[in-house]
Amino acid sequence: RANGDSMIGAGIFDQDLLIVDRSKKKPNGKVVIASLNGEFTLKRLVQTRECFELQPENPDYPSIPISVDDDFQIWGVVRHVIHKL
Repeated sequence: RANGDSMIGAGIFDQDLLIVDRSKKKPNGKVVIASLNGEFTLKRLVQTRECFELQPENPDYPSIPISVDDDFQIWGVVRHVIHKL
């Protein structure tokens, strides 16, 4: 389940159910569930010139740059979103 409002611009709202593909390769530009330094996050993975970033789809939140020192793993790519009625 999604938690929070950082991805509302992508149509993902608090408590939405997410269908995740764990076998998806090359997730650049995709919405991913990732583990970053021991915490799970739902963001869009984008490659910049300098690094990869986890980008929210809400201007109230900053992008998160990923450094080589971070403990980072992509858990899966979001394929479908189910909204609560």
